[in-house]
Amino acid sequence: MIVLGITGGIGSGKGLATDFFRSRGVAIVDADEIAREVVSPGSPVLADIVSAFGEEVLRGDGSLNRGRLADLVFGDSRAVATLNTITHPAILREVDCRLERLRAEGTALACVVAPLLVEAGRRTAVDRLIVMWAEEEARICRVMRRDGVSREEVKRRMAAQMAPEEQRRHADWVVDTTPGEEAAREQLEAIWRELVG
Repeated sequence: MIVLGITGGIGSGKGLATDFFRSRGVAIVDADEIAREVVSPGSPVLADIVSAFGEEVLRGDGSLNRGRLADLVFGDSRAVATLNTITHPAILREVDCRLERLRAEGTALACVVAPLLVEAGRRTAVDRLIVMWAEEEARICRVMRRDGVSREEVKRRMAAQMAPEEQRRHADWVVDTTPGEEAAREQLEAIWRELVG
């Protein structure tokens, strides 16, 4: 099985790439989806987050208030490191578990979509890597529009991630989404042709 990694900073177009490969029948293992699952109410990971950051990160129904947690950690590198230490092992275990299941089922190609794939030291866990990239201003505008947050908030989130230039050093392909979706899809189409021969 070929494992294709898709990564990139916030607002770079990972969702576009995910949709592209999913529409071609490729199995998708999405680390962000898994991250939401591992912090479900009653989970050990959520209990550890509450222990580290306090009850204020919980909603009234016992679920994680992701916005409140983001307010607490973004801009504080130690808090980000603490959160990553709590969540990453559980997320990575589940990613590996899903890949093993796909391998056992005889899947030929699977995509792992993970914003922190390189930062988490998982570059060697994928055979090929696509880094989604866009100019900073384009990324800021996209995230402001998508999440309804301020420019300052987007910049805080960006500062907590690996610099795009560093991510690009690990890439087999870089897809520039700055010109828009159509141009990005053409680049993804070229990658697809290369992958499937």
